[in-house]
Amino acid sequence: MLKGRKVILRALEVGDAEILQKWYMDKDFRQAYDAYDSIALESILDEIAQSGKGIYDPRLTKIVFLVLRERDRKPIGVCCLRNIDRLNGNAELLLGIGEKDMRLAGFGLDLLIVLLDLAYYDLGLQKTYMRIMETQPYGLQNALKFGYKPEGHLRNQAFIDGKYVNIFFLGMLKSDYEKLSIVPKWKKRKQR
Repeated sequence: MLKGRKVILRALEVGDAEILQKWYMDKDFRQAYDAYDSIALESILDEIAQSGKGIYDPRLTKIVFLVLRERDRKPIGVCCLRNIDRLNGNAELLLGIGEKDMRLAGFGLDLLIVLLDLAYYDLGLQKTYMRIMETQPYGLQNALKFGYKPEGHLRNQAFIDGKYVNIFFLGMLKSDYEKLSIVPKWKKRKQR
C-alpha cells in the first residue's frame, strides 16, 4: 500500500472487478486509461490475478493499483506503470480517475507524485512517459504544467468518435522530477 495526502494506492483485489468493469466501459475513462485487455469480467479477474505478484518482482512489466480516496477509502480510480523496461530504466505511466465527480477534484497531483516516487526511488527507473490523446486536453495541460516535456506525437493515430486524433508523447526524467519545486512542498505537507 502506498499513501499520499489524498489517495492510497493498493493492489487490486477480486472484489474490485465489478467497479473496474464499470470504469472500463466508460468512454471518457477509456480515452485516458487504456491499460486493460478487455471489459469482460473474466479478463478483469485475470488482470487482478496477474497483478498480485508483488511490485518488486524484477520480471514484472506492469504494475496496477486501485486508487482510494484517503479520507474514506472509497475507490476512485486506477493507475499503472506498464511497459516497465528495467534494462533501460523507463516505464509508461497511466492514471485514470473512474468516478466522474472526482475527475477534477485535485487527486491527480497527489496520485502522480506517489506513483513517480515508486517509479524513480523504489524501482530505480530514470524516466517515465505518458501517451495522451488530443481528446484529453486537461490531461495534456496538467502533464505539461506538472513538468512533463513534449517528446513528439503520432498524427491520426487513434480513431475516436468517428475521427482520427493525434497522440502526444510526454516524458520526465528522474533528474527533472527532482528539480520540481512542488514535490518537496507536497512531501512536507504530507508529513504534517
